[in-house]
Amino acid sequence: MSTILFFDDHFLHSRINLTRHVGQPEYVPEATFLDPYADVAWGYPSVIRDEESGKWRCYYQGEVPGKSRTVIPLMAESEDGMQWELPDLSDRLTIKNRHAPHQLLDNERFHEWCGVRVIPDSSGCGIRYVGMVLSPADQSGERKSYVVESRDGIEWSYVENAYWHPTGVDPGQFAYWNTDRQAYSITLRPSLADRRIALSETVDWVSFAEPELLMQADALDTPSALLYGMPVFPYEGMYIGFLWVYHTDPVVYAEEKFLSGTLEMQRGDDTSRILGKIDCQLSYSMNGMHFQRTERYPFIPNSPPGQFGSGCIYPSSMVSENDELRIYSSTSRGEHAQFRFDPDSQQAAITMHKLRTDGFVYLEPPGGTGELTTRWLLWESGELQLNISVPHGEALVQVMDAFGEPLDGYSYRDAVPITNDSTSTTVRWRDGSAMAALAGQIVRVGVRVTNGRVYAVKGDFESKTVVEARKIINS
Repeated sequence: MSTILFFDDHFLHSRINLTRHVGQPEYVPEATFLDPYADVAWGYPSVIRDEESGKWRCYYQGEVPGKSRTVIPLMAESEDGMQWELPDLSDRLTIKNRHAPHQLLDNERFHEWCGVRVIPDSSGCGIRYVGMVLSPADQSGERKSYVVESRDGIEWSYVENAYWHPTGVDPGQFAYWNTDRQAYSITLRPSLADRRIALSETVDWVSFAEPELLMQADALDTPSALLYGMPVFPYEGMYIGFLWVYHTDPVVYAEEKFLSGTLEMQRGDDTSRILGKIDCQLSYSMNGMHFQRTERYPFIPNSPPGQFGSGCIYPSSMVSENDELRIYSSTSRGEHAQFRFDPDSQQAAITMHKLRTDGFVYLEPPGGTGELTTRWLLWESGELQLNISVPHGEALVQVMDAFGEPLDGYSYRDAVPITNDSTSTTVRWRDGSAMAALAGQIVRVGVRVTNGRVYAVKGDFESKTVVEARKIINS
């Protein structure tokens, strides 16, 4: 099954009276999770369904009260991925200076972690959990970047001589399986306090490629913006990034700059440029290595003042469940670093949004009827499906030959109108014409829509260039 999403027009031959929009995930208030022991403004949750127990697990971190910054790794569990409980692991895990019952590691080598994931075990002994840990900074300011692993997701150990960054950086760092490379790609920062996005790679979680710069803020971003992190998710043959954009305060130094919170003014560019909001935009890649950005509108914007996410929101985990996508984020009411070391303020929470399957970007006519036509498709088998929402509108589908001429029985006039809202509507024509009958042919698909949204075109096909299509037609 192939899927055409509309991040750009690469797979389209034409687009008429259709406007591209960034999807807007829906906030689910009842899934909001507050940790009574720690401030989770920088929690970076990784939500995973544990195969053995069947429970959902949320791996994250939190700052505990104190004069210095103390961050601990934590885990919550859930039956449904929405209502979370804190397991008491104190009898199972021996931890020095335990700060919370659901703490997973002590602070001897741990300062922060981000991006826990499950990977197939190369020895064939089952599934193992992998996490990327940062140590406290040494006297030179550098940090060690440790790999930790676990068989059950609860008892963790450090992998000897495995360092995922040459100097250590601050979060976020996220790994994803790159099918094109047959390796794990890792998005991370180039160096400590360098708020840009770099890319590394590993095949064994012991040896790691030198980070290479992938992306930085550009002229279309807000003044003095920085890129804070970018978790990436393989999705329908491509790779989708949740790009955290840090809209900093461009004022470097001014008396009484900070009007509230627990910060004190300090001299120096990077230190004083610390307030600002963080939201999420979309990026995408066809090979998991070279990323582009689509419309520069927030995918998950900041919420209204006083609500979780009004200051910062860091979506870091995405799970498919019941024909929807669940997106988990750490959020704060305050701007970046506005409140520190104070869980009692309840300024931070882990939140969940839900998104329609394929709902990252959609095409919609601003009024009247819009139309798209795909590029050349080698149809291989089965029927054509649309992810489309037209409950009070209408959509028609046409199939054309390589030259744009409608095929007999497959024209707009022959189409059965689509008037529903479904992530997988099978396209039909009045005389019973079926796409399966076109197997082995080069075709183009047209979609006309009124008062509705088109999210995706799906089917068993391969997209071809005009040269490739001609070779097939002439063979």
